[in-house]
Amino acid sequence: MEAAAPGQNELTGSLEHYLKALSARTRTSEVVRVRDLAQDLRVKAPSVTAALKRLAQFGLVTYVQREYVRLTPAGEDRARRIEARHTVLQWFFEEVLALPASDAGVNACAMEHSLTPAAMDRLVSLFEFVRACPAGREAFLERFHRCPVFAKDAPPCGLGCSLASARP
Repeated sequence: MEAAAPGQNELTGSLEHYLKALSARTRTSEVVRVRDLAQDLRVKAPSVTAALKRLAQFGLVTYVQREYVRLTPAGEDRARRIEARHTVLQWFFEEVLALPASDAGVNACAMEHSLTPAAMDRLVSLFEFVRACPAGREAFLERFHRCPVFAKDAPPCGLGCSLASARP
C-alpha cells in the first residue's frame, strides 16, 4: 500500500500527536483551549493554532479562533484508533520484547504513526491471539522468552532449533 503524501488524505504524525493530546485533555476538562494543548505538548500557541486549523480542514475538530476546541465524532474515532495503536505497540515492546515501560513508550510513540494499516492489523491479531488463546501465552511468549535466541543466558531448549545452534 502506498502512503498518501501528507496533506492529501492522511494526517502527519505531528497532527496525530495534537489529536491524541486533545483527546486526553478532553477526558479531564470540559473545555479545552489552545493554551492547554500548548502546555501539554510543550509547544507555542501559534503551533497549536496551525495544527488545529489543519485538523479542522480534515473535519476532526471544531475550532474557532480565541474559542474552545472540540473533537468532532470523526475526530473522537480517529483519536481512539491512534491511542489503540499506541497501546498495542506499547504491549508489543513491553510484553513480547521485554523492554522497560519507558523504552516501550518511546518506541511505541515513534512507530505508531508510521506503520501501515496492514502491519498494524497483524500486530493487533498477534495481540488478540496471545491474550485470548489459552495456549497463546505459553505457546508463544513464554517459549520465546525462554529461548536462547532471546535470553542469552538461557539453556539450550533441546528442540533442535537451528537459530539457537547458529548463534556465535
